[in-house]
Amino acid sequence: MGSNSAPTSQEVYYLPLNDAGHPDVSGGYIYLPPPSNPPYLVRFAIEGTSSICREGSLWVNVPREGEKFKRHAFHEYKLHPDFNQAIYIDVPIRLAGAFAFYTTYTPLPDFKSAEAAFPKPSRTEIFYFDVSPKLTVNGTVLPIDSLSIFSVISKFMGQYPKDWERHLRGIGQREYNMVHFTPLMQRGSSNSPYSMYDQLAFDLACFPNGEDDVAAMIKSMENNHGLLGLTDVVWNHTANNSKWLEAHPEAGYNIETAPWLEMALELDNALLQYGTDLAKYGLPTELKSADDLQRVMDGMKPYCLDLVNVWEYYVVNVSRDAKAAVDAWVSGITSADSKVDGAGDWTLKQKVDFLRENALIGGNEFAGRFHRTIDPNVAAALLTKVYGHGEIERQQSALDGITQWLKALNVPYYQEYDSDVAVIKQQVQDRVKYLRLDDHGPKLGPINKQHAFIESYFTRLPLNEMTKQHNPKALFLVNNGWVWAADAMRDNAGSSSRAYLRRQVIVWGDCVKLRYGKKPEDNPYLWDFMTRYTRLMAKYFAGFRIDNCHSTPLHVAEYLLDQARDVRPDLAVFAELFTGDEKMDYVFVKRLGLSALIREAMQAWSTQEVSRLVHMHSGRPIGSFEIDKTSSGKTSRPSAITNGVNGLAAEINEIVYNIRQSPVHALFMDCTHDNEVPAQKRDARDTLPNAALVNMCACATGSVMGYDEIYPKLIDLVSEPRL
Repeated sequence: MGSNSAPTSQEVYYLPLNDAGHPDVSGGYIYLPPPSNPPYLVRFAIEGTSSICREGSLWVNVPREGEKFKRHAFHEYKLHPDFNQAIYIDVPIRLAGAFAFYTTYTPLPDFKSAEAAFPKPSRTEIFYFDVSPKLTVNGTVLPIDSLSIFSVISKFMGQYPKDWERHLRGIGQREYNMVHFTPLMQRGSSNSPYSMYDQLAFDLACFPNGEDDVAAMIKSMENNHGLLGLTDVVWNHTANNSKWLEAHPEAGYNIETAPWLEMALELDNALLQYGTDLAKYGLPTELKSADDLQRVMDGMKPYCLDLVNVWEYYVVNVSRDAKAAVDAWVSGITSADSKVDGAGDWTLKQKVDFLRENALIGGNEFAGRFHRTIDPNVAAALLTKVYGHGEIERQQSALDGITQWLKALNVPYYQEYDSDVAVIKQQVQDRVKYLRLDDHGPKLGPINKQHAFIESYFTRLPLNEMTKQHNPKALFLVNNGWVWAADAMRDNAGSSSRAYLRRQVIVWGDCVKLRYGKKPEDNPYLWDFMTRYTRLMAKYFAGFRIDNCHSTPLHVAEYLLDQARDVRPDLAVFAELFTGDEKMDYVFVKRLGLSALIREAMQAWSTQEVSRLVHMHSGRPIGSFEIDKTSSGKTSRPSAITNGVNGLAAEINEIVYNIRQSPVHALFMDCTHDNEVPAQKRDARDTLPNAALVNMCACATGSVMGYDEIYPKLIDLVSEPRL
């Protein structure tokens, strides 16, 4: 038979959709094996009498043969109702990644005796299925669950090739098959690998020949040592001294691009100044006890918060807005007149409610001082109903009245201010206590220039010929960090969050948070720059570890992974993901097509938790009655392969697999590069049992350099001075 003959057998993954167009798969998470040759099929199965078949279409963004993947390019498959059989739509899978589908249809009209309105076309939500990448090294296929990963701190590896080759040889001899490198790019002033100075330039201390050395290293790893490369990608921040920030401060959150952060900046400046002035106020500059800390905290309101008049960011300026309202009243300029009928008999509360609902501007925003204001024309309409037309002899009465109303209007805003100040004081106290008094903290010692009273939330760009070209407000960039129990879908520096004002962010002072906006057009330079960085990483590395995936905007991660998979379609993607919610984990996993989430045995707080993790990652129990294959044999099911609608395909031998619920796959580490080793956290004798339990699991596993050698403590990847 010639090379163009149809395959003698066809693998099919059966995906039924229910009457609402939802995948009828327990748990809703669909994870499929790597693409095959010939491609296997995903068979969407829909009852021919289903509601979604009424003027219905299935839309899938899986590319057809010869096409590139485009996330928002969906192919349409018409759904023609059939009262005799189910409808099958077959979609060949040729690429790994995250794919989406939805259905459109026109619902049936309501059954009523009276004439009912004709229903409008409807659309289901978007659903996802993920296809695993196909990894190979020296011609051997490596399933994701078979990966054995060794993590190294790249900046301690020496110089390539002489030092690196020695380490890589040893890793290969231990029969690992993938090496995780912390970021290999030029580092910022803190010397942390995760605080990159230039995302497009490799560290010359490790790689004197730059990209050429990296290319040679990857080739040697694969050909000589049987190792694939995995590296971190850091998308949500850059080093605070990155030179490109001086040319493009709009890449970060500054007071020009994010005016709601102005108060957070003023508070930050005030706190730093307060720490400098402690001695001037007769307060201790070295905290040796809880009493010392309390004295400093007691002085924070009068000597810090009150000096910058924080309350002005919350309330309406009563004198300003009262005068403006009276002026409009005298001039006879009014609006919303129809809403004030009967206002002469209103209570104070009714008048205040009217102003809040109809005249308040900026009520839900948080911008500059006295950003909340009253529309004077609307207020003038209320004054007219209460005091008549704007005659001179009534002006003082009108001014007194509107002043009373605005003061009442401000009451909840002062309460809001008091609440935020209480949070600010508590957060500052807790942080200072950790930094200077707690046994498990760094105990920084005296408050001075080297160790300030509190970490700054902002990077202040230097004033030079480049930065002088920008608005001065653009030169204060918010630093990145994390928030306890934060909503992973919420931007902590966005307009709807007060985390930076309330000092709730555990900040990384060496990293500036990047501001992508909602689409590339919102920040063209940043999107282009990070796209080039991402494609460069995909050029050489078989896998990504997304650093701080939970604080990387989902739409940004989707876009950049699409760029990476355009370079390397079979890209393994792992994520450091701490959403605190299993359902939210699934959202990230499904939309990004994550190969596995990083989990760590050393983070287990009890033997019960270790047992739970091992059981979770050990695969299907021996003797399980669950089966994948539902049928096999010759068939001529209606198929979408031939014409994009319901049609008959050639008769072939099909092996049909039922898509069953899949757990989120794990990269289970005995210990990671940024957490304490057994000798610190438990006992050195736990090193071997902990590693043995991890490697019993039916998932990707990993370790870190120093673990097997029972190194007695965590090597600090930022401040370790000996290497």
